[in-house]
Formats: sequence, C-alpha cells, structure tokens
Amino acid sequence: MNGTLSRINISIFGLFLGAISLWIVVPELFSSNITTLPASPEEAAAAASRRGEALWAARAALVRGDLWAESAFTYANLEWAGSTQGDEQSLDQATASAIKAVSLKPGTSAVWLMLAHLSSRYRWRAPSATECLKMSYYTGPHEDRLIPLRLMIAARLDLNADPDVADLFRRELETAIMDRTALRPAVVAAYQQATPQAQHMIEEVATRADQAFSQSLRPEIRH
Repeated sequence: MNGTLSRINISIFGLFLGAISLWIVVPELFSSNITTLPASPEEAAAAASRRGEALWAARAALVRGDLWAESAFTYANLEWAGSTQGDEQSLDQATASAIKAVSLKPGTSAVWLMLAHLSSRYRWRAPSATECLKMSYYTGPHEDRLIPLRLMIAARLDLNADPDVADLFRRELETAIMDRTALRPAVVAAYQQATPQAQHMIEEVATRADQAFSQSLRPEIRH
C-alpha cells in the first residue's frame, strides 16, 4: 500500500514538474526576443513585426513580467508615430502590456520609460508621465541606453511641477556631461526640444562642466 502511494506521489510530482517545464519552455520558443526598448524608429518598426508572437508568449506564460515587457516593447513604434492621436486600440494594448509588465516586474526601468514617453506624447492623465519617469529613474539610474530618451522626456516636462523630477534630471545631466561624454549628443538633442526652464538647467550644468560644450548648445550665448 505504501509503495503504491509512493508511486502515485512520484507520478503526480513528475507531472507537476513536466507542466512547469512546459510553462517555462514553450513561451520561450515563441518569444520575440525583443528584450530592450527600441531606441529608434527603425528598431521600433522591426520590433512591431514581432508583436503577435510576443503577445502570444506573454499570454501563455501569464505571470512572467519579462515576456509582458517584450510585448510592450513591440508597441514602441507608437512613440514615433506621425500623429499624436495614435491608434486607440494599439495604445490600449500597449498600455495593458506595459502595466502588466511593471506590475509583475516593477524593476523594469525601460517599461516605465516607455509608459512615460507614451503618456507625455499622448497627454494622458493616467498613467502620469511624471510618475512613470520617476520610476524609470529609480529603477534604472545607470542604464546608459535609456539616458537619451529619458533626458528628452524630462526636458519637455514642467520641471517646476515636481522638484524630484527636476533633481533627477539635473543629476542625469551631470552624469551625461561630466562622466559619460559619449552621451553629450543626447544632451544637445534634449536641449533642442526642451522647455525654457530645462534649457536653462542644461546650460547651467554644461557651463560648470565644460565652457566650450556649453557654448556649443547655443553659439550666440556668451557666458
């Protein structure tokens, strides 16, 4: 009797392990492998072509935040869409995937940044662009790949509305200008799209770090 129970228990355990293995392996086989936020319209268009398989893998795995993040990244083309109206259904699907990703894996800085960009571009009240941007700063402060887009988004926001964002923006400017000089072109790009307040902050940080670089932002300014 005991031997029969043991065999039944072992069989049940084996079936459980098999089910877990399938749950892990099958979604991976169909994963889009879009593991980073596209950084250009071209990358975003390539990612969009994998949208169907990314969404299938995320739904199959159900509670894997990494796969929901991949699904969200396939909607990054909405960040560069020609119109600020956007396709409502795609925007809803992008938001759903991104929110699912950060709810399951809150430390995914790139997904927070994508939400911040979409919220800013399409002027959503929720999720808040400012709050999503702060989460991107908090969860990925040293991810160089995210800095160009993060600088651009922060530079467009009203820095007076949130001192925390203003402080985080200043710190990332200092990092980009003083410590990671290869990111200086991103500072210039952010400056060209920035609010007057953000431009003043960029000039201030740049002047303290490198006078020549500061003058290159706006050659007509003489400090």
